[in-house]
Amino acid sequence: MNMSDGDLRALAEKRLGEAVPFRFLPSVERRTLAAEAALVRLEAGEDLFRLGDAGAEAFVLLEGSVESLDTGRSPPFRVNVIEPGSLFGERSSIFDLPRKWTARALEPSACLVVDGARFLALAAGSRAFAQALGAKLRDGQGIFDAFDHFLAELQRAAALGHIEIRRFMELYKKLEPAIHAHAGDEGQIDWDALLYAARRLPDNVSRTFLFLLTDNLPVVYASPELLFPAVPTEARRRFVYEMLGGKDMALVRTGLSDLLDFVTCLCLYAVETRKIRYRLNHPDLILALSNHARLDGEGRVSDDTFLATLPFDAEERRKLAAIWPRGTVDRIREIAFHRQVYSVDVRKQVNNYNGRLSELWTARIGAAAASLLGVAPADFPEDWEVHIVSSNTHSVSNCLNPYFRERRADILAWADRSGLRTDGWTAPEDEVYHLARRWFETERGAPAELARYEARYGIERASESVTTGIQAQIIDLEKLRGAAIDSLVRDGGPGRARRIVVNVDYAFGEQAEEIMKNLLMLFGRNVRSVNVLGKAGGLAAGRGDVILPTAFVEQRGDAFMPIAWNPSESQAALRAALPGRRVVSGPLLTVAGTLLQNRMMLNFYRRLWECVGLEMEGIWYLRALTEGAQLGVLRPDVAQRFYYYVSDAPLDRGSTLAARMGPLEGLPPLYAITREVLTRILTDPAGAEGTRAAASGREELEGGMAR
Repeated sequence: MNMSDGDLRALAEKRLGEAVPFRFLPSVERRTLAAEAALVRLEAGEDLFRLGDAGAEAFVLLEGSVESLDTGRSPPFRVNVIEPGSLFGERSSIFDLPRKWTARALEPSACLVVDGARFLALAAGSRAFAQALGAKLRDGQGIFDAFDHFLAELQRAAALGHIEIRRFMELYKKLEPAIHAHAGDEGQIDWDALLYAARRLPDNVSRTFLFLLTDNLPVVYASPELLFPAVPTEARRRFVYEMLGGKDMALVRTGLSDLLDFVTCLCLYAVETRKIRYRLNHPDLILALSNHARLDGEGRVSDDTFLATLPFDAEERRKLAAIWPRGTVDRIREIAFHRQVYSVDVRKQVNNYNGRLSELWTARIGAAAASLLGVAPADFPEDWEVHIVSSNTHSVSNCLNPYFRERRADILAWADRSGLRTDGWTAPEDEVYHLARRWFETERGAPAELARYEARYGIERASESVTTGIQAQIIDLEKLRGAAIDSLVRDGGPGRARRIVVNVDYAFGEQAEEIMKNLLMLFGRNVRSVNVLGKAGGLAAGRGDVILPTAFVEQRGDAFMPIAWNPSESQAALRAALPGRRVVSGPLLTVAGTLLQNRMMLNFYRRLWECVGLEMEGIWYLRALTEGAQLGVLRPDVAQRFYYYVSDAPLDRGSTLAARMGPLEGLPPLYAITREVLTRILTDPAGAEGTRAAASGREELEGGMAR
C-alpha cells in the first residue's frame, strides 16, 4: 500500500461518511475526526491487537482486509473477515473488556484509530450516533443473544408448564451475571452470590425437589394456610407452602418478572450448591455427614467441631454459617444428597395482567378507604385529592404518625439504656425511626399504642395483602392538621381540599402495571399525583445516593418513555438534606430480572443510553399512567414523581448485592425522598406541578430529539 497520509486522511473522511454509526455525525465532525485520529498501517500477517489485550481504541478499516481470529483454539479459528469501511474493536471501549479476538491483517492494510475516550464522547454527544451504534451491536452482532435465548426458552417452558432447572443452569451461566462473578468457575464457590439467592428462595430449598408455581390458587387450595405449613423467604416476600416433603407450592405475581426472579435465583443456587457437593464428593465425607445426623446427645460433637473436619477453610465456614445460621451441617448434608435436581411446574398465565387476586386486593383498598372516610371511592366528591405513593410499609406512615414525635424522648432514653445509640445521623428523626423497630419488638405495649395513634390520626391499613405480596395504607391528611408530624416535612397549612394518601408497598416488576391500573380505575379523576419511591442499582451513582429519573428504558425491547416531570425542583432540597450524597438525574433502565444483567449489558445502557441506574418497576408504572391519561381515566394535570435511592452498584467490582445496607447508609436517603414527596403533596397547589411538569417534559423531549 503506497498511499500517502494525506490520501489516507481523505479516504478516512469518505469511509466515515459510509460507516455506521459515523454516517450520522455532522460532516464537520467527521472531517475533524478523519484529520485528527491516528493512522496505523499493517503488513500482511501483522497483528493489530491480540486476544486478551487491554485497550479501548476503536478502528475503522480504510483499505485492505483484516480477519478476527479466536487464537485460544488450536488451530486458531477464523471468526470473520473485516472489509473496508467497517467499524471494529469498539466493544472494548464500550464494555471495559479485554479484546475478545485477535485482529490480523490478511494483506497490506490501513486503519483509522479512534481513541476510546473520543469514541465514547461521540456517543454521549449524539443521540443518533449512540442509537445507531446500539442497534449495530444488539441486532447486527447479537451481543445480547444469551439474554434473548434465556428469556425465549423460559417463556416457552412456562407456556408448556414445566421447567427443568438442570437444563436452564447452562443457559444461565452463559448470561455471566454481574452479581454472580464466578458462575463459570467450577473451582471457586461464589459465597456472596449464594447468599443472595438463598435469601430469596424458600427456606426449605435444600430439601425440595418440585416447585408448583401458580398465579391463582386452585379452588381446592383456596385457604392454603389452613392446609399446609408456610415456608419463609428472608429477603423476598413470597407466599410459599410445603404441600408434601420435597414439594412446595409458591404463588407468583402476574407477568414474567417474578417467574424470572424465582428461576434465576434457583439456577444460581443450583450452580453454587453443586460446587459444594463436588467438594464433598468422597465416601468418607458422605459417611461422616450421615453418621453426624444420626447421632444425638453425648455421642454427637458440636456442629462447629464437625464443620472443622470438612474441606472448608475458616473463612468458608464463616460464610456457610452466614448463609445458614441454624442447622448448618444439616444443610450441607442435604446439599450433598440433593444433587440439585429441581423441577418447576408452572400453572400460570404469563401475560395475564388483570388476575383475580389483584381484583380482590383492589376491593380491599376500596373497602379500607370507605371505612376510613365514610365514602366509597366511586362517590368521592370531585374536589377530594388522592395522592398515590408506591413506597414501603413504614417510611410514609412513620413521617406522618405523631407517635414518633411524641414518644421520641422515651425511645431515645430506652436506646441509651440498651446501648443502641449511634452517631452520624444528619436528621435526628431518622435515628428514632431506626430505633423504633427494636422498640416495638421489646416494649410489649408499644405496638398496640402505635395502632391507637394510627386510628386517631386517620391511618387505615388494608386488612390483608390477598397474596399479592403488597400491603397498603389509606391516610386521611385532614385528621393530621396541626398534628406533630415529622419536623422536616413542610405542611402547606389550611385552605386545601381534603387530601388522601394511598400508600402501597413495593410492587415487583411487571406487577406494577397491573397494580397501578387497578388503583387508577378505583380512584380515577380524584388522583392528583402518583409518587414512586424505589430502590435502584447505580450505574452513575453509588450506594446511598439518590436518582431522579427523567425517562425509563425497557430492557427487553429498548422502549423509551420520558417522564412528564421536572426533577430539578427536588434536586436542591435533596442535596441540602443529604450532604455528602449525590443526587443525579437521567434515564433509568427497567430490567427484566436482577440476575439477567451482565457487565456488558450494563455498560451498553450506561454508555449508549446514558442510563444512570437500573430498577424493575418504573416503566410499568409509567405505562399505566400514560394509558390512564390517554383513556381519560386520569385528569391531564396529574403530577408524576419518581425518586430512587441507590442500594447497590452492580458495576463496582467490590460491591455485592448480598451485602445489606447499614442504617446510616440506607435510611437517610429513604427518608429524604419520603419527606420530599410528602412535602410536595402537602404544599403544591393541586394540578400546578402536573401542568408545569407536562410542559417541561415536552420541552426536554423536543430538546433531546433535536440533539
